[in-house]
Amino acid sequence: MNGALLAAASGGAAALGLSLRFNWWRPKRPGTPILMHHQVGPHRPGSPLNRWRVTQRDFDWQLDTLQRLGYRGVALRDLVASPATATRRVVLTFDDGYRGVKERALPALLSRGFAATVFVVADRTGGVNDWDGETPGEPLLAADEIRALHGAGIEIGSHGATHRALTRLDDADLAREVAGSRETLERITGAPVTSFCYPYGDFDDRVVEAVRAAGYRAATVIRGGISKDLSDPFRLKRVAVRGTHTRLDFVLALTRGRSKL
Repeated sequence: MNGALLAAASGGAAALGLSLRFNWWRPKRPGTPILMHHQVGPHRPGSPLNRWRVTQRDFDWQLDTLQRLGYRGVALRDLVASPATATRRVVLTFDDGYRGVKERALPALLSRGFAATVFVVADRTGGVNDWDGETPGEPLLAADEIRALHGAGIEIGSHGATHRALTRLDDADLAREVAGSRETLERITGAPVTSFCYPYGDFDDRVVEAVRAAGYRAATVIRGGISKDLSDPFRLKRVAVRGTHTRLDFVLALTRGRSKL
């Protein structure tokens, strides 16, 4: 095989490998996609947590793409309240409650008429994400900033009291993380808190029952995918939006639950 043919064959194999690696060939998933964001802001050099930092430029592009595809951004409570509608919707969620969500994501959301859900770690308000082990930590929303988000139409949900893995806790600590965090956030916002997000995606039947008993109406997991309906509202799948993914990843995951094998 001469050099030109070898190069062509190698290029074709590489293209096929790339093509199969992405899930363009998978059928589109039914259901409303729930997107899992974390921080909106610049990357830190060499940080492994950059996978959870989406730059402002990429976030703006994502919202513009959603609009162009005919999606309306809603909060999780909106989906739960009206699961059946002719409107094409996407649920935007943000874990941990970073200050960057108010400073960078909120203006972009409001300018496009989008709502969202922010899952706040109730007993860490005004602090930093000390559970991630990175120094310096990322600033978290303070109580007045949480109220400002709520006043702007953003849903405030709970991500636990201290961001602990819930399946490892005894009943008393589990209650503090689940019911206690709800009480704290309701005092801050002056409104019902009905959505929960399991820290680290860590849950089992006991944890689910604790969330249900605490008065929440829905809860999200980290497990990737799109739930076809709300028949199991306390185990709702989400689509991870990573700061290290490409724009092709985003578009494919939006309709197929994930972009790669």
